[in-house]
Order: sequence, then structure tokens, then C-alpha cells
Amino acid sequence: MTDVNTPYVSVIMTSFNRGHYIGQALDAVLAQDCTFPFEVIIGDNGSTDASRDLLRDYQARYPDTIVLNFQPENIGFGANWASTCLLARGRYLAFCDDDDYWCDTRHLQLLADYLDSHDACGLVHADRWILDVATGTQHRSHAHIPPDANQLDYLLHRSYPILFSATMIRRSMLDHYVDLNAYVRLRFPIQDFPTAVLLARHCDFHFIDTPTVVYRSYAGSMSKPLEYQTVVDKYLQEKVMNRYLYNQLGLPYDERKDDRHRHDILLAMAYQRGDYANARRFASHADPRNKKRWFALTRLTFHAFRWTKRLIRGPYTVR
Repeated sequence: MTDVNTPYVSVIMTSFNRGHYIGQALDAVLAQDCTFPFEVIIGDNGSTDASRDLLRDYQARYPDTIVLNFQPENIGFGANWASTCLLARGRYLAFCDDDDYWCDTRHLQLLADYLDSHDACGLVHADRWILDVATGTQHRSHAHIPPDANQLDYLLHRSYPILFSATMIRRSMLDHYVDLNAYVRLRFPIQDFPTAVLLARHCDFHFIDTPTVVYRSYAGSMSKPLEYQTVVDKYLQEKVMNRYLYNQLGLPYDERKDDRHRHDILLAMAYQRGDYANARRFASHADPRNKKRWFALTRLTFHAFRWTKRLIRGPYTVR
């Protein structure tokens, strides 16, 4: 398929302070059963735990496969990802975050074969299992863009459905339509949403309804932050990113929508904590259609809402 010394697929892995998870992620990548050579490029975003020592050990054991890209400081998740992608040599790029792992040894082969046989497809992603770390239970995601939907419109106006740890992209698509240096320069806080948005007008996205990846869901992850300030910092940087994206798309950027979304997340966190004072503060800037906003007007209605949710669902969770 290609020269034995040239990787057909570049696997991009991002790392930050998850030394307790990344070994499993790497083992699953290195265990892939495929007919082509691949490289693994790991971008560590200034980890302060034992991650870098672990990664150096893996590189020493797999010097022909693993490439390390250590950032001198935390430059933002998306910026670290882009900096690492710039080192890729493969025809296709696959991705795996440090707290996810591939549960199918044919993951790379499945996605590469699909791109080989579907020229119009620039991005393909498989289904995933969602593992609730707290309970140990898992379920199928079945999350994808409906085949009859407008890709760009769906991405901009719906919940983001694509897990990049289950995704493979043609490198030529990134080269032509995604300025990875802008991610680094502007310190993008995420990578998946902006990349999909920039590609959506130029190629088809396809979904393989086979779960090949396990996505860990747990408190303290990027999608489930523990601190209010983490959300504030992340969304302030996302505003910089979103201004850039909408400018690239030639569309008007609605900053107020981003602000309301940020306060919706903060409000949900306050409900989870039973923090009425902050719930009332965040509610004043949340989306008017958010019912949590109105229940936060008084302490009585706030706790009544939480009590009702607990009665119906058990312990209150962010929704």
C-alpha cells in the first residue's frame, strides 16, 4: 500500500496530566492489527505528573513508531493538538485522547479501508462506548450527523456529535482547509469542533455504526469540569476561537450566544452543588429559555427544583 518506511496513518495523541490513563490508550494503539505502517505522535501539553517519564519509556521501547512533541508549557488543548498534527507524515490522521482508548484492534484498518474506498469522504468516525467511571457502566453512543442533514448547519446549531478519538481524516483535507498554525497562534482550547466546522463545506462526513472506542466520562474531565473558573477560562478562549471560525465562514459571530451558553453551564454546575448564591448570579445571564434560570429566582424554588430532580432521577447531575 505504501513504502514500509513511510507511515500510511499518523496517530495523533494528546496528553496532559493523565499518567494513570495514557498507558492504556497507548497499549491499545500499539496493539492495532493492520496491513500498513503507522506512527504515533504524542503531544504533551506541559504535564506536571509522571506522564512525560512514562512517554519517554514508551518511546525508548518503540523508537521507530513513537514521536514525542513536548510543549514547554500548557498552550491550550487545541493548540497542542495542532502543533502535534503538523509533524504528521501519514496519508490519513487518526486521533486518540489520553483518557480514551480503542477497544477494537482493527480500528485503524476499518477507518483507513473506508477512506480508501470512499473518495468523497474526508472524515469518517466510528461509534463509541461511553464509560461512566463512577459506576463502571457503559452504553453505546449512536451519535452522528444524520445523513440528510446540512453538515455545517448541524455542527453550528446542534450538540456536537463526533468523538475525535473515533475519527480519521484525510491529511490532504487538513492541508487545504485548516490552518493549524492559527490554532497554535490563537491557543485554541479545543480541536474537534473547529476542525469539523472548517471541513464541513469541503467534504462528506461518514459514520460507521460499529463501536471501536471507549470514551471515559468522569468528573474533572474537559466535558465535566469541577471548578467554575475552569469553565470561565475555557469559554473566554473559545470566544477567540469562535470569532476566527465565523470570520473564516463569512458568517456573523453572536458573542451573546456564547455568553449565554457559558452561563448555562455554570448554572448547571451550581445546581449540581446546591450553590444557590452562584446559581442566582449565573441565572441572570443564562438563556431565557433555560428553566433552571427561573427556578433560581428564590432559594425555595431552587431547592424545590433540585429535590424534584433527585426524587425522579436520584442524585442531581448536570444536564
